[in-house]
Amino acid sequence: MTIPADLPERDVLARMLDFAAEAAPLALALRAAGLAMTNKGPDLGQALTEADLAVSRLLNERFGPDLIEEETADALGRDAARAMLAREAWTFVGDPIDGTRPFAGGLPGWGVMVAACRAGWPRAGVLSLAAWNEDRSRPARNEPAEAASGILLAASGGRAFWAPTRGGRPTEALQPLERPARRTGHVGWLAVAAQRFTLDYGKGWFPWGEGGAISDAALLATGRLDATLSNHRLWDLAPLLPLFEALGFRLYHWPDLGEPPAALADLFDADLSAHDDLWLVCRDRAQAEDLAGAIRRA
Repeated sequence: MTIPADLPERDVLARMLDFAAEAAPLALALRAAGLAMTNKGPDLGQALTEADLAVSRLLNERFGPDLIEEETADALGRDAARAMLAREAWTFVGDPIDGTRPFAGGLPGWGVMVAACRAGWPRAGVLSLAAWNEDRSRPARNEPAEAASGILLAASGGRAFWAPTRGGRPTEALQPLERPARRTGHVGWLAVAAQRFTLDYGKGWFPWGEGGAISDAALLATGRLDATLSNHRLWDLAPLLPLFEALGFRLYHWPDLGEPPAALADLFDADLSAHDDLWLVCRDRAQAEDLAGAIRRA
């Protein structure tokens, strides 16, 4: 499906919300039915399930030729992706299942997400963490797809929103989300960062993570983290940026605290990856400077 270039952002957001309302229940149902997990080549950190492929197909059905998404991006390349993102027309960046390993392992730190970009930068994003609100008052157990409790996060026009979900679908209308005032002393610390960087606990920062980039963003947006890091790939970061920005968080380059480039594509290398780089997601420069002082290259 081709999205009209002049479609208003509110209508673009509505289409992404519709996608999430179909994709999240689909992923839950496939997980409940049982999944076989494989790996993308020899890298055992790159998992793949039938749900990734099913949601990938749905992304392509909904957003068609204007889409960059994880399962088909290797055939695209950075130059083509950069050209698509630079257009005034809408370009969508999606991750069918972010956090495939926690998804397949029955853990809550996964979700589906998509961003709408134009003129080089993400303008709106939708994140659905369909099983994020698991019951931890008892030992872990498998639950029916329709019983899964989660959260929907969205951002557009510089505003952030949230709604509770059941079975992957919202149970209430979107409501405004404000940046939490409380502090926890913890920073998001996912495996891809931990491979290349270490954290000096003596500087007063402590690591926390529950799965993929999407759960990391949810922890930050809901006041469970004070800051986080990003050295993700294009589809892991693009849907998060509108949410971060709407809540007053900014990107700061480590260790020099430089500003991000004007074009999203310039955050990534030829493989659309930033694994060898590091960006801090912080409230302000003072917080970024404090956090930067606690990070060392491994």
